[in-house]
Amino acid sequence: MKQTVSVILAALLLFASVVLSRAAEEKRQAPTFEDAISIIKSFEGMSGPKHWPFVGYGHKVMPGEKFKRGQRLTEAQADALARDDYAKLCARYREFGADSLLLAALAYNCGPGVVAKSSVLAKLKAGNRDIEEAYKAHCRYRGKQLSQLKRRRETELATLFVKDLSTLEATEMEIDNSDSSEIAAVEKEINEPEHEDEL
Repeated sequence: MKQTVSVILAALLLFASVVLSRAAEEKRQAPTFEDAISIIKSFEGMSGPKHWPFVGYGHKVMPGEKFKRGQRLTEAQADALARDDYAKLCARYREFGADSLLLAALAYNCGPGVVAKSSVLAKLKAGNRDIEEAYKAHCRYRGKQLSQLKRRRETELATLFVKDLSTLEATEMEIDNSDSSEIAAVEKEINEPEHEDEL
């Protein structure tokens, strides 16, 4: 008798946890810009002088930008630069709504050219939300699968992708890219070294 009661209680607890879990999934909040920035910063890490031509959190220095070889950005400068780069990528994929965060995260790491040719983008354009395997396929570098890239793709998917958009509490994505005057001030700091030895 005690065994039967224990089995029934265990079954009821399992049922209750499944119901609560589904209820939590049904009320999922939309992924945010901040979620993506957090992922980018944690996986990119801060580039130092030995990572040239990369500065900050994975920003590749392009011709005409006024970064100096060996320049080390402050956390505030790197954060502002990452936010600016990521916001531009989000704008590029704006037509995809909440999925723009995921596509921009992939482009931040792999480049917009890779995303343009990807089956992930093709599937989303066609309305196919079964993209998990195609997205995880972007974890190779020079033909070799890297465990860190695999973890990054899995983290991006888990945080930034909502398979069923109807489960979102809020469907509007909010991109808070800081005040534009603040970004301009930080860009000025980035481009003008404070000390002579940074030249």
